[in-house]
Amino acid sequence: MTSEAPRAFNREMYHGHPENVFYGTDDGYQDGSFGEFAEIKAHYEGVAPHRRENIHMISVVGGLYGLNLIPLWRPTRLTIFDVNPTAVTYFRIIRRLFTTSRDVEHFLGRLTAGDYEAETEEEQFVRENICMKQRGCLPRARGSTKRPYEQSWQYAFENFELTKKILTEVPLDIRTEPMESAGFREWIRGQNNLWVYCSNITEFHYFDLEFSNPTNVVLLQIIYPGQTQLLDLAPLGGGPVKVKFEIPLKAERIDG
Repeated sequence: MTSEAPRAFNREMYHGHPENVFYGTDDGYQDGSFGEFAEIKAHYEGVAPHRRENIHMISVVGGLYGLNLIPLWRPTRLTIFDVNPTAVTYFRIIRRLFTTSRDVEHFLGRLTAGDYEAETEEEQFVRENICMKQRGCLPRARGSTKRPYEQSWQYAFENFELTKKILTEVPLDIRTEPMESAGFREWIRGQNNLWVYCSNITEFHYFDLEFSNPTNVVLLQIIYPGQTQLLDLAPLGGGPVKVKFEIPLKAERIDG
């Protein structure tokens, strides 16, 4: 019998709650050292070169730790998803500024000053929250913040031009739905060349997803306070595979 996720009791906390957006990630090592990234990078560099040629990167918004994976995984297609519409708005703003800023300093300066258009009330809300975060006065009633952006997005900033290029040129899809939804399950089943960043979703939800033939599917989750698990499904390729999104992730062939 499968037990519940550790924080299943507040699994609805992101549904329609604009105050539950993370302005800066708390994924990974809690000292802000970014030490977990070495393992992720080593895996990417260690797979067969052909597996890196046509990656479709899928990432939850969360605190946008996934920004760091964009210049590492170098996807040719990008899907961003989140159950919280305000988190999706946050991503849209960050992408817009990343792709229109000269460099990291210019990007951060625009975030701090709110130097960009906000086209909707929700964008205005997010813009105000980012400004308050940068001034160190974001109230918890409006949003969450822990690390400065310089710590949250270290690898993306170190590779600013590459990240900007990918965010500008690579086809982008955005889905406002949870991974455990029927729509997400049906959409992902037949795909391959998927590298998926799940953040800490399994702290709130346990669920299963199936893949028809995952010869190049990689799943990455980081569970608070810094437990990293990278599950590469390639060894199970050649037939359908069920993944149990739990702590830890588990996968099994479902032939027959």
